[in-house]
Amino acid sequence: MTASIHWVESTGLPKHDLIVAAVPGVGNVGKLVVDTLNQEQNATLIARIIHPDLPPHSVLEDGLLVPPHLSIHTVTLADTKTVVTISGNGQPMTPRGQHETAEAILTLANEYSTPFAVVLAGLSANPGDEQIHLASPSDDVKTALEQRGVVVSTEQPSGGMLGLAGLIVSLAPLHQVMAAAYCAETVGTSVDVVTADRLAQRLSLDFELGLDLPIDNTREMAARLLSMMEGKEIAGIDLSEDDSGAGFYV
Repeated sequence: MTASIHWVESTGLPKHDLIVAAVPGVGNVGKLVVDTLNQEQNATLIARIIHPDLPPHSVLEDGLLVPPHLSIHTVTLADTKTVVTISGNGQPMTPRGQHETAEAILTLANEYSTPFAVVLAGLSANPGDEQIHLASPSDDVKTALEQRGVVVSTEQPSGGMLGLAGLIVSLAPLHQVMAAAYCAETVGTSVDVVTADRLAQRLSLDFELGLDLPIDNTREMAARLLSMMEGKEIAGIDLSEDDSGAGFYV
């Protein structure tokens, strides 16, 4: 069984300017940005992505028990730009499941002519390192970004990317989807609020989104995220490892 998309409010993606995706990982910086964006902009849930390899934890949403899933929301920004967000409390626990879910997301992006998709992730680094690297899966994407004045990294993440986030971006050229990965350096604490705020500002600047996600609200979302975590493990990824993997994304 592969990933399936179950529509809630519609039967397809609306016309949009950008897809922003994130799952739990190092510092949870990407997920913090997406969850805070959804909350601050009153996002609308339009679909759920379901795969049997997601952690088997059904949750209550609006008083109803729903199966493990990744959520697809739409967000309308003040300047009328529309952003589609994809996020969840976990990712499939097998390589096959992660691959199939990435393929489902990219098939959807291709079908609805997504102009660009970005993945937000953390990059394990040493204390004091604060760079944000934007990795491209193809020369075409790299050139398109550089023509807009966006700096693209060719050296980071030096250890590559594990999991769903890396697959979404690296498989994107095979689906004729323009995509890139933001990797924000973090010491890898369970929830890195400061780095999440810095990542939101960089995303807003690069894609002219006009985002204003107050740090206080990001802290509130961080507290909510921590309340959902059991220990230091999320979706089978142990966040308690030492920092010997600096330069390596999880």
